[in-house]
Amino acid sequence: MFDILIVPGAIVIPLVICYFLGLRYFLNFKHTERIVKHFSDYTAVLQFHMEKAYDMIHKDRILVYSLEAQRLKESEVDVVSKDFITLTQKLIGPRLQKEFIFLYGNYETLDFIMAEYFSTRYEDDEIRKSSVSEMMDSDNPEI
Repeated sequence: MFDILIVPGAIVIPLVICYFLGLRYFLNFKHTERIVKHFSDYTAVLQFHMEKAYDMIHKDRILVYSLEAQRLKESEVDVVSKDFITLTQKLIGPRLQKEFIFLYGNYETLDFIMAEYFSTRYEDDEIRKSSVSEMMDSDNPEI
């Protein structure tokens, strides 16, 4: 009598497990497909938030140095870069952060992309470049 009860349970439990694993695989596939189809939208959202974070960091931490035509020390650049990454993560929120981690594969890659964006924007600082050129023009007046 107990043999009859054990056999259906031994069949049903593996079937339920297979069903949920298949469902998980299907949903993960659909998630990946959605992200690949809308990759440009995801990158536009990330770009928007990184620009906003850079503007905030630039105004609070870098602008003074740019106006004086100076560069930050390397150690200060590292600290400001980490602050930029933290601020960007706060702006995008935990849900979008999970989406971007899924998109780029891991947390370190996402951080690298944000740090690279910061480095590029910091190197192309137009205010500092114009301040340097103004200082150079004032040092060498044309006769």
